[in-house]
Amino acid sequence: MKERIADEIKNAMKSGDKLRVSVLRMLQADIINVEKSGKEFKQIDVIRGYAKKLKKAIEEYERLNLQDKIISFNEELKIVEEFLPKQMSDEELKKVVIELLDSEKPADMGMAMKLVMGKYKEVADGKKVQALVKEVFSKG
Repeated sequence: MKERIADEIKNAMKSGDKLRVSVLRMLQADIINVEKSGKEFKQIDVIRGYAKKLKKAIEEYERLNLQDKIISFNEELKIVEEFLPKQMSDEELKKVVIELLDSEKPADMGMAMKLVMGKYKEVADGKKVQALVKEVFSKG
């Protein structure tokens, strides 16, 4: 992944895409910082963490109604998401959550979240899963 990011930085520099260069350098720096910490990690988790920070910033700027910032952070997020596995659609996610909870019958929402995220962490947004789990538990 680190090599892919380095290659993408070179390509973005050649094409003059300053935003892409900036975002990719931030990703690269995050990975290097975690490497230097000596902690065991997966590069994909660092990228996922960066995307999560961007999503939180977008939410905050939406709350403040700052459209120029929202647009800017959404553009950054699109670049970061290129390095993440494709996320499930809302329909797919709803189907697998309902099927999994029907078959496993978890006792509470915490167990349900752990069950779903344990299986679909790579391809499912935690907030969407949480909303679906709440919906299923409120009906049951």
